[in-house]
Amino acid sequence: MPVTSVFWPNTSAQDVDLLPGYVGPQLDQLLRIRHTVGELRADNLPAPATVSFAANFTPGPGTAGVTVSTTTGEVTVTAVPAPPRLLDFIVTATVTEGAAAPFTAHKRFRIHTGITRTWLTPATLTARQNARNVRFTLLAEFDDGTYGDLSTWCPWDPPVGADRTYVHRNGDNLPAIHWRTSAAATVNVHEDTGRLTSAVTAGNATITAELRPLPAPPGRSASGTARADQPWSHPVTLTPVTGPEQGIAAMARAVNILILPDGFQRTERAAFEWLARDLAHRLRKRRLARPYDLLRNRMNYFIAWVPSREGGVSPLPLVKRFNVVGARADASELETAVADVDVPAEWRIAAPPLPATKDQFLLNERDTAFHVVLGERPRVTQFFKLRVARFNALRFDEQDFDDFLNALQNKAGAAVGAVWARGGNDQKTILVLSRSGRTGGANNPRDGSGRYICMTLDSFPEHLIEDNLGGLGKDLRPDPIPATAGPEVWTTVAHELAHSFELLDEYGGDGSLPVSRIPELTRSWNTDARANLLTGGSLDANKIKWRWPRLRRAGLLAHPANDLGGNRFSVPLRADHARSFVAGDVVRFRVRSLLGAPAPSDRFIVKSKAGDTLEVEALTATPFDPATYPVGSVLICPVRDLDPNVAGRVFGDDLELVHATVLARINASRNPLNARYDEGPNRACTGAELGTPTAATNFPPILFPRPNPPVNSYQIVGLYENGGTFDCNAYRPTGACMMRQRLYRDVKNGTDRISQFCPVCQYAIVDQLDPTQHRFIDADYALRYPT
Repeated sequence: MPVTSVFWPNTSAQDVDLLPGYVGPQLDQLLRIRHTVGELRADNLPAPATVSFAANFTPGPGTAGVTVSTTTGEVTVTAVPAPPRLLDFIVTATVTEGAAAPFTAHKRFRIHTGITRTWLTPATLTARQNARNVRFTLLAEFDDGTYGDLSTWCPWDPPVGADRTYVHRNGDNLPAIHWRTSAAATVNVHEDTGRLTSAVTAGNATITAELRPLPAPPGRSASGTARADQPWSHPVTLTPVTGPEQGIAAMARAVNILILPDGFQRTERAAFEWLARDLAHRLRKRRLARPYDLLRNRMNYFIAWVPSREGGVSPLPLVKRFNVVGARADASELETAVADVDVPAEWRIAAPPLPATKDQFLLNERDTAFHVVLGERPRVTQFFKLRVARFNALRFDEQDFDDFLNALQNKAGAAVGAVWARGGNDQKTILVLSRSGRTGGANNPRDGSGRYICMTLDSFPEHLIEDNLGGLGKDLRPDPIPATAGPEVWTTVAHELAHSFELLDEYGGDGSLPVSRIPELTRSWNTDARANLLTGGSLDANKIKWRWPRLRRAGLLAHPANDLGGNRFSVPLRADHARSFVAGDVVRFRVRSLLGAPAPSDRFIVKSKAGDTLEVEALTATPFDPATYPVGSVLICPVRDLDPNVAGRVFGDDLELVHATVLARINASRNPLNARYDEGPNRACTGAELGTPTAATNFPPILFPRPNPPVNSYQIVGLYENGGTFDCNAYRPTGACMMRQRLYRDVKNGTDRISQFCPVCQYAIVDQLDPTQHRFIDADYALRYPT
C-alpha cells in the first residue's frame, strides 16, 4: 500500500487556541503522509488516496459559531455563545486509500472568548550570527484564566501562493501575527514566521509580535529583546577529561564521548567540569557500570565549555502549582494527552471558569546555550513523554549544531570535532548535561544520522518556580548543581549511552507492538518481536537471536588468515588481541556483526602463538576460505560443555547465553519465562507493564525445576515480555537490566538497588567496541550460569 503512515510535524502538532473572528490553519496543508514516493502534504495526495476531517462535537446551541471544514480541516470561530459552551474539541484527519484500513491523526482545538495579555519568552533571546532557526515563543493568558502557546499561529515557512498553514482573521488571509524589529541591521525578523536572523556578533534589537488587526490593542502586542552573538562556527576548545592517553592523541582509535553543558552560566564552569569529570570517572571505575569499566581504554571523554545566558531548563508541558510560599512555589507537569482519542459526541462543553485554572500555566522559557527543553506543549496524542529532554526545534537547527561540532578544536587550534558531526565516527556519542534536578533524559535521533543524549542531574518530581517580576507568567528557578554525579546521573548516562550502541528499552507501557515497529526491534541487540520467533504460529525458542556462544576469549583480525597448507593457517590479530589465547584453544572465525550474520566457521585448534599472530589447524575437513573473514572479523574461543575426549579431539558443544534447559522449557510451554507454568501454550499476553524485577515463573517445580544458579530467577537469560517500550508481542532477554530500570526498590530489605546490564546487553556492547573483553564478562556470567 503506498500510504504507510500519517503524522503532524512536531513543529505543528500541539493544540491550537482560537478566538472569535479567527480561522485555524488549513490542516490538510499541515498533515504529512509517508508514502512510497516520499513524504507528502495531505493536500497533494496521489489517487486513490483521499483525506477528510471531522470534529467530535455535535452541533447545538453550545457549539454555535464554531465550524470545521470536512475537506481542509479549517476551524472557523465567528462567535462564542453564552455558557454552557464548547471549550475544546478534537478534529480527526482520516486518510483512506481504496479498501485498505484508514490512517488517522488528531488535533485538539481550544476556544476562548478573549485574551488578557500576551508576552514573548524568553524575554531576552540569543540570536547567533547566521543561525538558521531562532524564534521566540509567544505565550498568552486568556480571559478564562488558561494559558496557551500562540507560536503555532505562525507559519513555519514563509507562505507561498495558496498556503494557509497559519491562523488568520476571518475574511483576511494575512497571518494573524505580525512580527517587526527595531534594528534590522542587528537582528531582523521575518514578518510572518517570526524567524530571527542576525548578521552581526553583538548588539540588541527589540522584537515585537502583534495580533491583527493592526495596530494591536493592549494585551495583543508583546515585545522581547533579541541579542546578537558569535556564530555557531566560532571555535571552542576541547578539554580531555579522561581516557586512553588522555584524549586527543587517541581519538582515532577510541570511542569519543563529548560532554556539553546547557543551563550552566559563566560563573558555573568549574561546577560543570567537576560534574563531567566525576561522571566519566564513575563510568570508568564503577563495577556496577560494567561493561563501561572494562572499556575504559576504548572510551575517551571530552568536555567543551559553552556558557548559558540563563540557568536551568525550559519545561514545555502545562504545569500545576503547589507548595506556594510567598512568590515561590513548586510545580509538576500535567499530562494533557488523551488516552483514547476516538471519543464520540461532545468532547467538552462546560461553563467557565475551569476548575483551578489559576494554578495551571505554561512556564516562561530559558535562554540557554543549546536550548534544551523537557517534554512538549499540550497535544492530543503524546509524542515526547514529560521527562524527555531534547533541543528546542524553535531555537536550534541541525546544521547549526554541525557547525558548532565541526569548529571544535584542540589546544593547538586544529579542528577535531568533525568526529561528532553527522556522518562522523562518533556521531552517536554526544552528551548534554542540562542544569535541572527534574528527572529527565533521552537519547535523541538527529535528522539523517547521528544521535545526542540530553539528561538532567537528579530525580526530583517537580520544578522550582517563582513569580515573574514583570508580572508576565511564571519563571523557573534553576535547581542547585549537585556536587557529584550520583547514581541517578551516572546510571542514566549508562542507559542512554547504550541506546547509541543499538540497545532498546526493555520496559513496556505502550501497548501491543504494531507491525510498523517490528523492524526496529529486529535491528536491536536486546529486543525482538514475537513475529520473528514463531514457527507454525507457536513460540520457538530456537529462533532467539541472543543464542550467542559464551566466549572465553576473542580478538579482531588485523589481516585475513594466511593459508599455510596442510589445513593450517596463520592468523594475525590486532595489537595485544592475542594476549589471552593459548595453545590448545578451540576457536572459530566469525564476521563482526552478530545480527543477521552467517554462523561461525567450523572449529580450529590453536597450535602456537608468536606475538599477535596465532597458528591454527582445522579440526574438520570442511574447506576454509580466509577471504570469507576480512579485516575486523573476530576469532572467538567459545566456552564448551564437558569435553568427551580431548586427546582424541572430541570436544563438547559450545555453550550459549541461553542455557539448553531454558530453551527446552520455552519450547515445551510455548510461552515466555514470565508466564505461569500452568498456563496453556501460546497464552495471550497480559497486556500490562510487568514489575521490576520480573521473575521467571514458567518452571513447574517437578518436571522443569527452575535453574539454580542463578539464585534470582529474573537473572535467567531467555525470553520475557515487555520490550522496546511495548507490553505485548515484544521480548527482552532477562527480568532485570539497566535497559529496563536503572534503580529499583529491593522489597526484601527496603533499599534502592542499581540494576546492572544483563549478560546479553554486556555482550552486545563489548562485541561492538572491544571483543577482547568478552573473557571478563563471561567470568561474571559463569557464576550465574545454570548447571
